[in-house]
Amino acid sequence: MTSTDHATHAEHTHTHGEGCGHVAVPHDDHVDYVHDGHRHAAHDDHYDEH
Repeated sequence: MTSTDHATHAEHTHTHGEGCGHVAVPHDDHVDYVHDGHRHAAHDDHYDEH
């Protein structure tokens, strides 16, 4: 994948946030979370895998 590609993490029922148990990674103007070895970034009503 290139830096502009992303894949939607389908059927992700967990909401990331403070105290969710995943490592928070500050990224530009938001926070992503490390989940199952990859980074989840909130996007609209789902998470993208990076």
